[in-house]
Amino acid sequence: MKVICAGMPKTGTKSLCSALRTLGYNVYDFEEQIWFLLDDLKKAMDIGCTAEEYRRMFSGVDVVTDIPAAFLWEELHRAFPDAKVILTTRKNEDEWCTSALQQFKVARENVVLRFLMMLSYTGRRVQAYGNSLTRFGLTLMPSSPFRRAPVNEYAVKMRYREHNSHVIAVNYGFSNKSLQATPKDQLLQFNMKDGWKPLCDFLGKPIPDAPFPHRNKGGQIVDEMVNETELFKKIKRECIFSLCVLALLISYLGYVLFL
Repeated sequence: MKVICAGMPKTGTKSLCSALRTLGYNVYDFEEQIWFLLDDLKKAMDIGCTAEEYRRMFSGVDVVTDIPAAFLWEELHRAFPDAKVILTTRKNEDEWCTSALQQFKVARENVVLRFLMMLSYTGRRVQAYGNSLTRFGLTLMPSSPFRRAPVNEYAVKMRYREHNSHVIAVNYGFSNKSLQATPKDQLLQFNMKDGWKPLCDFLGKPIPDAPFPHRNKGGQIVDEMVNETELFKKIKRECIFSLCVLALLISYLGYVLFL
C-alpha cells in the first residue's frame, strides 16, 4: 500500500478517490472495502487484525479512502509503514458537521434505499457492519441512516476534532510512542479546494491535464450508489428474490385458507 487516506467521511473522500484514480492508483473506497472485505473489516473493527492479516487483505491495493479504513489508519500504517498518509479536512468543523448531517438526512429520506436494506441479506450484513463502526465513535451520529434519533452537534464536532488532532499528533510524534512517528514529508493535510498541485507534489506525480474532481455534493452519492454500484445491484437481485418468495408464500397461504 502506498497511500492511507485518514480523513473522516464528508471531508472530500469521494473527490480524493477520483483524483487518485486519475493519477493511476488502485483505490479501495467505501464500496470496494464493503464488496471485497466485508467480513475481514468487520473482524478488524470488532476484535482487531494482525499486520499480516491487513497485508493479506490489501494485497495489490495502492490506496484506501473513506471508512472504515480512515478509522483503522493506525493499524494499517503499522502493516504498511512506508505508506504516505493524507488527512483530508474541511474549511472548519461547522462546515463539516453540516455536510455530514446532510448526508444522513439524504440517506434517511431515500425510500428505495430503506426498502432495499430491509429485504436483502447483503443489506442486513452491511447494516451490521455499520453497527461495528460505533466502536470508533460513530455513536455520536445516528448509528443507522434510518434512525430518526436526535443528534448532539457539539459531540459530532468534538469527534471530528479528536480524529484530526490524533492523526496529526501521531504522525508528528507527539503521542502513541508505540507507533514510530511518520516523517513530516509522509503526512499531507489536504483540502479539496487546494487542487492538484499540493497533492501531486506530495505524491511525486505530474499534474493531470484535467480539472480536479468534485464529487458527492449535497449527499448525491447516495443515489449514485443505489443506482450504479455493483454492491447495490447485488442487493437489488436479492430483493427481487425475496419478493418472489414472499409472493409465493402469500399465494400458498391464500390457497390454503380459501380452498
